[in-house]
Amino acid sequence: MADKPKEIKVNPNTVVGTNYAQLVGVSVTDMDVTLEFVFINPRNNSEGVVVSRVTLPKDVALSLAEKINSTIQIHDKKTTKKI
Repeated sequence: MADKPKEIKVNPNTVVGTNYAQLVGVSVTDMDVTLEFVFINPRNNSEGVVVSRVTLPKDVALSLAEKINSTIQIHDKKTTKKI
């Protein structure tokens, strides 16, 4: 039986300095896409804070997703050739 998903509380509008995000939330409306990058402190992993929020027009967000996907594919091809 699968484990129950862990519930994580997120405190929006919080700046954490140079910490990196560990989760990304995605919200889509008719006009735009919002990405929320969330940092979860390893010492208290039941609570997270939004460290960055980016809102993009839908067409720009789709283009970004395609660029990310193609970059991953190029990277995977390069790393499989080395093996």
